Amino acid sequence: MPNPLPLVTGYATEEWLASAHPSPSTVCQEWGSIAQLALIPLGRSFEAVRIHEDIVHGFAGSDDPATVSARLAESLNGGPVIRDPGFRRYYALVPPGTAEAWRTPVVECITAGTYLGVPRADRVESNGGTRTSYWSVPMSRPNGLCTAADVLALVQVGHGLAREDES
Repeated sequence: MPNPLPLVTGYATEEWLASAHPSPSTVCQEWGSIAQLALIPLGRSFEAVRIHEDIVHGFAGSDDPATVSARLAESLNGGPVIRDPGFRRYYALVPPGTAEAWRTPVVECITAGTYLGVPRADRVESNGGTRTSYWSVPMSRPNGLCTAADVLALVQVGHGLAREDES
């Protein structure tokens, strides 16, 4: 069966993301589906910090997607972040091994044993009101991940601001 989304030179980011899966061709087929979302196992090439949108929006001072994306890109030095509007979460992609040292109870770093819905690299905005995941901050290069320290700083500030809003 031909690849619906061929991995060719120039698609280094897609190739790198797909290589995290035992069957990269499966990732390409899933990206070629209507949802343009592939389930990729965590732990091998990257892990993810799952952050509730209240924390991210508190940090950004806004729930406007463009404002949030710009603020995330700036504070995470361009590190990739996936937005899952259906479950009201953001996922900051971090290097393998981050979960071992992650010590904040506010958010969870997820790793091996978990699959993450990863959008196709060109899916950078919500698709007409659907609840499908997209890149809030697109991955700019293979292995160009967020640092744990940057994500932790964002979480600490955002959690504090979100709690203030609840008062």
